[in-house]
Parts: sequence; structure tokens; C-alpha cells
Amino acid sequence: MNCIVMGATMIFVLLAISFVGIIPSESLAQTTNTTTAAGSANATSAGGGGETTVVMPLGSSSATGGQGYEPPTVTVSAGGTVIWDNQDNALHTATSGNPDTATPDGKFDTGLVGANQQSKPVTMPTEPADYVYFCTLHPFLVGTVTVQ
Repeated sequence: MNCIVMGATMIFVLLAISFVGIIPSESLAQTTNTTTAAGSANATSAGGGGETTVVMPLGSSSATGGQGYEPPTVTVSAGGTVIWDNQDNALHTATSGNPDTATPDGKFDTGLVGANQQSKPVTMPTEPADYVYFCTLHPFLVGTVTVQ
């Protein structure tokens, strides 16, 4: 019984943290999003199997905010790594699987990425394919990693 209460308490705390707003001065300190000529907002890549960064922008925890992973699709080399940069004020994940059923497939998962934090580098699969991913806390956030 104590394990159930402790588990429920931990879930409540995680949810409460994800809904806590930031103070106005922190809001003003947020960086602005820029778009490159290629249309890939906030994405960086070292190329040649290096690291690629995908941004979880401020406001992406809101289903009506219109924000999503930036860019929504990235292309990496087989076995390349991706870092997710959470610029939002809520917890997020980047979890491969089916966003319609919120079912992970085990190909990759960042785990929880705190507000204004980055994920650890996540190694992508070596099999060339399009890998759809979503946020387990906000399943309307969907992106794709294309492995070539």
C-alpha cells in the first residue's frame, strides 16, 4: 500500500512541476527562435554522423500553442546522435513509437527532459528508416528522425 501511495505522490509531483509557470523575468530571458534559409528552425548538426539538436520551444506544452519540435523532421546518419533542447517551462520527452496510441516502440527515448535542460545525446538506430517520436507527457508533440 505504501508503494502505491509513494508512486501516486511522485506522479503528482512530476505533473505539478510540469505545469508550474516561469516568472516574467525568466520569460524575457528566453532566446528567440530563428529560421535558416533551409527552413530548419533551431536545428544544428555536426554532419558526418555527428550530433543533431532538436528544440522543444517555449509554449510547446500547450496543445493550442501551435509550437512543436523544431524542426519537426531531422535527418541523421545511421548510429548518429540527437540532443533534444527543452526551451519550454514544462517537462518533455522524445520517445519513438506511435503517437496516436502513445505507445513507445523502444527504438529510442530521452527520458524526462527538464525545463530549460538538454537531453543526453541519444544514439539513433542503425537501420535506415523514418522513426516517428512523440512526447509521452504531451502526445500531440510529434516529430520524425530519418536515419539514412
